[in-house]
Amino acid sequence: MAERKSVSMQDLADKLGISKVTVSKALNGKDGVGEELKEKIFALARESGYVLPDYGKRKSKKVGIIMSPRFSSGDEGKFYMAMYERIIYELQRASCSSIMISPTTATLPSDMNTIQTRGLFDGLIFLGILDKGVREQIAQIDLPKVYVDIYDQTHKSDSVITENIYSSYELTNYLIQQGHTDIGFVGTVGSTTSISDRYLGYLRRMLEEGISPKKEWRIPDRSDEGMAIPLLLPEKLPTAFVCNCDATAFKLVQTLKERGIRVPEDVSVTGFDDSIYAQLCSPPLTTVAVDTDAIARLAAKRMIKHMNEPQKKGGEVYRIPGKIIYRDSVCKRNGSSDKPEQSGEGGKNLE
Repeated sequence: MAERKSVSMQDLADKLGISKVTVSKALNGKDGVGEELKEKIFALARESGYVLPDYGKRKSKKVGIIMSPRFSSGDEGKFYMAMYERIIYELQRASCSSIMISPTTATLPSDMNTIQTRGLFDGLIFLGILDKGVREQIAQIDLPKVYVDIYDQTHKSDSVITENIYSSYELTNYLIQQGHTDIGFVGTVGSTTSISDRYLGYLRRMLEEGISPKKEWRIPDRSDEGMAIPLLLPEKLPTAFVCNCDATAFKLVQTLKERGIRVPEDVSVTGFDDSIYAQLCSPPLTTVAVDTDAIARLAAKRMIKHMNEPQKKGGEVYRIPGKIIYRDSVCKRNGSSDKPEQSGEGGKNLE
């Protein structure tokens, strides 16, 4: 097999119809290139397999990315690893390097020693939820921090999250528009901030409609430790379910089918995340597509800002809107399908 030819700056310049000098300035972090064009150059470089310049000789900031080991593999791992890869790409664009640390209760003492090594890290990014004890210990370290897909409950650091409440509100509203009034929620409320927010969006829309959700239609999907548990469905079911994520929605569809219940003819189901489960499911899931690229870009941008201005304290919550993807897991109460036009709207971007 012929060896793949390496991609050069000139190749990138030719494809974009710009000069090699412009490409060089963008890839080396120099002024003189607009943000929109710079993004196009980096996107093409990434797609083409171009090897970014070696920033090792420059004085660069180093970021510790703190992520639970359970997110490095399995179903949730695909989501978080994709976000992790985009974050480190964005950091590299700004001449920053990074190291992932996956602390557990057992490894916490040695991990704390590593993180607190003088001069090793200039900032920390918390990616996803951590065990409470682990998170509380690391949060005490006096370094700039950014929380991704989770809130900083102290409000001292920036948090970059998906707009969960509005997106779940819109999913619930869509079900109501299709004639559903008996709507359940699948997810262990309180297990994560994302699930709690998605439940609040569902609950708000139901209460606005004058509907009091039945307690037995709120189905837990995981233990307090975050491990998946069997879905225990009541004998009498609602006509639709809002699920906190696609993996849970996929599992729900399987559970319903085992009881001889058709989806969506008997029960409609929605997910969240637009993960691989949304398309593997039969029927494919109506869900919310999370903009992982936008989240990663903003998280890296805020991290860089705080490392450059460590004296400035205080945090903000940045909510990145998702986009509802309408598929075949929802139908009108009478059984007919009615997908609205894709508007592209997904809430207000507070960036």
